[in-house]
Amino acid sequence: MSRGPEYVEVEAPFLDQLAGLGWKVIVGHDEEPTVTGRESFRDVLIKSDLRRALRRINLRDGAPWLDDARIAQAVSELERLATPRLMEGNQEATRLLLDGVSVDGLPDWDFGRARTVHFIDWKHPERNTFTAVQQFRVDCPGGQAKRCIIPDIALFINGIPVVVVECKSPGVNSPLEQAIDQLRRYHNGRKAAGETDLNEGNERLFYTNQFLIATCRDSARVGTIGADAPDYLEWKDTAPVSLDDVRAELGGKAKLNSQERLVAGMLRPAHLLDIIRHFTIFNQSDGRTIKIVARYQQFRAVHRALERLQHGKTRRQDGELDRRGGIIWHTQGSGKSLTMVFLVRKLRSLDAVKRFKVVVVTDRKDLERQLSGTAGLTGETVQVGKSVKRVKELLRKRGPGLVFAMIQKYTDPDLEQLEPGDDVGDLGLLNDDDAILVLVDEAHRSHTNTLHAHLLQALPNAARIGFTGTPIIMGAKKRTTEIFGPEIDRYTLRESEADGATVPILYEGRTADGAVADGRDLDQVFEDMFAEHSEAELEQIKRKYATSGAILEAPKLIEAKARDILRHYVQHVLPAGLKAQVVAYSRRAAVTYQAALVAARDELLRDARALDPATRALDDVDLASKPAKIRAAAYAARVEALLAELQFAAVISPSNNDLPEYKEWTDSAKVIERIARFKRPFTHKDPAKRDPLAFLAVKSMLLTGFDAPVEGVMYLDRSLREADLLQALARVNRTYKAKKAGLIVDYYGVARHLKEALSAYDAADIDGALQSVADEVPKLATQHARVMAIFTSRGLDPRTQTDDCVHLLRDERLRAEFAVKLRQFLATYDFVLPRPAALPYVRDVELLAELYTRAQRLYRDDALELSEAIGRKVQRLIDEHIISLGIDPKIPPISITDAKFAEHVARQVSPRAKASEMEHAIRHHIRKNLDQDPVHFQRLSERLEEILEKFGENWEQLALALSEFVEQVRRGRDAQPGVEGIDPRLHAPFLDLLRQAREQETPVSTGDLRWLAGLCVQLVEHIRERVRMVGFWKNASYQEELRGQIFMFLDEHSIVDIDAAERLADRLMELGKANHDRLAAT
Repeated sequence: MSRGPEYVEVEAPFLDQLAGLGWKVIVGHDEEPTVTGRESFRDVLIKSDLRRALRRINLRDGAPWLDDARIAQAVSELERLATPRLMEGNQEATRLLLDGVSVDGLPDWDFGRARTVHFIDWKHPERNTFTAVQQFRVDCPGGQAKRCIIPDIALFINGIPVVVVECKSPGVNSPLEQAIDQLRRYHNGRKAAGETDLNEGNERLFYTNQFLIATCRDSARVGTIGADAPDYLEWKDTAPVSLDDVRAELGGKAKLNSQERLVAGMLRPAHLLDIIRHFTIFNQSDGRTIKIVARYQQFRAVHRALERLQHGKTRRQDGELDRRGGIIWHTQGSGKSLTMVFLVRKLRSLDAVKRFKVVVVTDRKDLERQLSGTAGLTGETVQVGKSVKRVKELLRKRGPGLVFAMIQKYTDPDLEQLEPGDDVGDLGLLNDDDAILVLVDEAHRSHTNTLHAHLLQALPNAARIGFTGTPIIMGAKKRTTEIFGPEIDRYTLRESEADGATVPILYEGRTADGAVADGRDLDQVFEDMFAEHSEAELEQIKRKYATSGAILEAPKLIEAKARDILRHYVQHVLPAGLKAQVVAYSRRAAVTYQAALVAARDELLRDARALDPATRALDDVDLASKPAKIRAAAYAARVEALLAELQFAAVISPSNNDLPEYKEWTDSAKVIERIARFKRPFTHKDPAKRDPLAFLAVKSMLLTGFDAPVEGVMYLDRSLREADLLQALARVNRTYKAKKAGLIVDYYGVARHLKEALSAYDAADIDGALQSVADEVPKLATQHARVMAIFTSRGLDPRTQTDDCVHLLRDERLRAEFAVKLRQFLATYDFVLPRPAALPYVRDVELLAELYTRAQRLYRDDALELSEAIGRKVQRLIDEHIISLGIDPKIPPISITDAKFAEHVARQVSPRAKASEMEHAIRHHIRKNLDQDPVHFQRLSERLEEILEKFGENWEQLALALSEFVEQVRRGRDAQPGVEGIDPRLHAPFLDLLRQAREQETPVSTGDLRWLAGLCVQLVEHIRERVRMVGFWKNASYQEELRGQIFMFLDEHSIVDIDAAERLADRLMELGKANHDRLAAT
């Protein structure tokens, strides 16, 4: 078993902490399944634990009643799950864990009716067994490249696998990315995402899985099956257990690392049961099912809310106010509506409050659609009151229920609302029960009117919890507290960004003057509109009315802004594959913008196609000195095909007396369809899941509750203040692939008056709401200094000592540090590019990318990947530079078997470089061929280490020795003296395995070797005959038959003891698969 940094620094502390929480820890064995309570490595359940638990937790009058037959019936329900997709199987298995299964009853019990048998005792955690298995081997189905998977840690409740953990040393490159990638391979997540056509794991282990953990100690993240790497997030709190208590449990530690917080917060037995039962849901997104586990702030908020609900004073007890409610402020994009779902689900299992009627109050139809659909995940029937009459009927009814009440009217014609004239008015007393919980969505809006007075009159004894995604205005905090109660929980903008739950929001100001070509279009607009006025009067009018409605709706000005918007979009946003919203002054302006953007696209395409080849080929540095129109056309030429496909739509609500041309954009069915289309990416392997709709032009619709992660920029051309502004900004803060930040481009001047627009808020409450793009420039300088310091702090100048810098990166930990800091620098650089502030760093970006590429190729470091995180703009820059150096990133490094390898080595400038190139080429060759001939290549690996140790840093002698060794490696195997009939490539790998296994039991003489060689030829010929069968490696029964025949052959000829024969048969099967092409050749 490995005792390296991964085990010592990550795995062992993880298991020790689990043991302290009451988990039983077992060390797995990769050759003996009975160590983990299984008959075979194909089993994923620890059935002995499961059988005992079923008997123990299912009682009749306090005594066990299940017999072996009924236990077998229950176990069979879990084992025989068979669905074409893992997610479907997982959803069904999770249902079985939550609800139990039906088995035959007893004749003397309730007339013999079938009984429900539970796998887990949810109410009494102490009655369950919690087992952690280190190095849990599970064999893969036949026909896969890997015979088995061995997760670092598998966690079981009553013998049922519910969590899989993958650990990586904090010193390796991209440890979390590697761990997550491995978890995805284990459950065939990469195949499901279309990244590979191969099965890479065993889905059976994940049918009952509830979540996956990737950890390198200092950073630990949790995700679910089907999740991509960005969906894995940290669990940063240990609530409802305090951090102080956890530190005490761990011996009084001053500070908890990420792994310790996650283990304490999620894997404490009571917490784990709670998360599975109440905080896990399956939801539909873009036509596919996704599994969602709560984030730590949702778990914490629900616990705090229910603690107050159960122990706070009712209005009758207090004599004045109900003290059971409060405010939950969780920033937008952090899952506020799901928090409501989790709250209702947990409430229904607590005896003290499970009979409550829950009333969800919302004031917008779009929010009602979103929330009621989400609330259906509670498992309850959602009753929606869309009229005051219906609301009254639902609220009068006593007893539990889940009611949606849409009872607040808005007058803005762009906001969907109740039927005309359906004002709330005086509801009167409807229900004085105190077993009512009112959940008010967007509490920051509704608390300023008479709604709560009416609700208080109708439901005088109800508890009230207000949910808001934005802070409460300072002057209203006291009033809000009086209505709901003190704050229950907060999750701020800064916390959400730090967690990676949302991305930062950056703004860029572009006034009307800045939006027009050559600075003249705005003047022309005013001259056309006020031609009869003098020049002085015109300037005064321009200053006064530049942001007035008449100007903001002027078609000529909108056309000018649309041209500027599209140029900006093509240069800064489209290369990242992101989409855009335009927020217009009015519905008329939104419709005008739609047409203007289409015209702007066509004009930009004409400009791009008119460019001469020399201008098209200019890089970012040379383009910086060109006029804005030329720059935009050159960038458009780079994305010409995609730009030509882009589509644009307006999304507005209908109103009386609408112009005929508005109908196209107000039709509700078309609006819903366009919203769905907008959320799809530009590119996807499935044509049905991609869409070129790039822009939505709106007035007020889609500024609240609209969730489209692919949206990267909002172009703002109207005044927004306070909550409306914060709500709108949050449309671009959803995480998506390589999106580093959401961008607000301000044509109205909101950002210039940001302090005034947000003056009603406490400064601490809106910290991080909006940051300037200019703030990214100092970050760029800091990140550049950090990555350069890797070399300069060790006395090296990357600009003049590139070979020494590459040599420095031979250390794996240093390469990992370099990759992390380079990613951070390049991600920021990509965002700033092509703004002028990025240009001074262009040459260093190219230099650092060159060092990275040379290190990756020299050390054959497959883990050293920058990935999509660096962004497409900077990737293009890097690719162009690397290709200019004569390196094609698509062509792998030269192999030692290449006829030109010696020439390649000779071109290296120093003996050290020559030795390094040969050393790492040999290492790569050994890794690549180890499976085909494990004994031989293991010997070569050992010989390489001997050479390196012997010559140390005597580079000339080392280069000479390695050159001779390369020739030896290239020659391959020689025929073994004294042994006839052995083909070095076909038979020798098998003979070495047989000899190695026999030598572990008895010395092998020359005569024994000839005897083994004869048997080896027979065995290989039999294997060749079998593997030539069509589809052999995809047919598990064929493989099991051959494995059995090999075992019998080994036993019959007494090659090894019977105990070793099974292991040797497995290794021979693996060797046969690795050499399939040679064996199958005629």
